[in-house]
Amino acid sequence: MMDTVTIVGKVATEPNQAQTGGGVAVTNFRLASTHRRFDQSAQAWVDSGVKRRYVLS
Repeated sequence: MMDTVTIVGKVATEPNQAQTGGGVAVTNFRLASTHRRFDQSAQAWVDSGVKRRYVLS
């Protein structure tokens, strides 16, 4: 079974492509993302201040 996850952010490192010992191609990279929300009173998008960093393979 495979799940699909969508994360929007900035790629923080150069993607590195490699193969596992079994010949499966994988790509590794870091992604940075900041949660945003819409402030009704200011009628603008604002950052929550929480920054997340992910290492993806």
